[in-house]
Amino acid sequence: MAIPKNSFVLIDYVLRIKDTGELVDTTMEDVAKKEGKYDPNKVYEPLLVIVGEGRVLKGLEEHIESSGEVGKEFEIEIPPEKAYGPRDPSKVRIFNARDLLRNGIVPEVGKTVEIGNAVGVIKAVSGGRVLIDFNHPLAGKTLVCKYRIVKVVEDDVEKVRHLLHRRYKRVPLDKFQVELDRDGGEVRVVTPREILLDRDLQLVKALVAEEIYRYLSYVKKVTYLDIFEKGSS
Repeated sequence: MAIPKNSFVLIDYVLRIKDTGELVDTTMEDVAKKEGKYDPNKVYEPLLVIVGEGRVLKGLEEHIESSGEVGKEFEIEIPPEKAYGPRDPSKVRIFNARDLLRNGIVPEVGKTVEIGNAVGVIKAVSGGRVLIDFNHPLAGKTLVCKYRIVKVVEDDVEKVRHLLHRRYKRVPLDKFQVELDRDGGEVRVVTPREILLDRDLQLVKALVAEEIYRYLSYVKKVTYLDIFEKGSS
């Protein structure tokens, strides 16, 4: 069953490297804990995928769009071309160890470094030469993704809540108070007190407003209400 572009879809998934079975990522807390990959700073919950947005792996998004069915579990292979791309030998470069040290980088095998806005991993250190791989760690890997569509979000108020929530994962979905005036083309949002002092809040508001205009075409105005109650700081 095809799912149209711009649909809001919530999925649970487990992503692995095909050759080794190593867990790459998951939305499921029990899986992460079982395999020693649990991250206490991560919020484990179904992931919002807006079909056609391009925020998830291309191979996964294409499968959701063409074959998605709520509640059904799929297991798909994602080739490098539709995951993190093929390995590019030109992205493996040799540096002089002294030059790195002058720039505050101590060469150690396995260390992640940033040079000229590119992030790489040191693969070898020998004879004053340092081999750094700037390919994505999963470049050239075929991945296996097991996923299930938990829900297709139809309600526009809920869509707005999800757009806000994916920017602030630690704020529960129901903390975002949203009113929708369809006739007037306006969305009104009460900013949760948990994020009122976030330094990036104004930027996030602008970005979410643009997303609302994109996915709810009848909306012409987004109003945010910041409430600072006495004693709430």
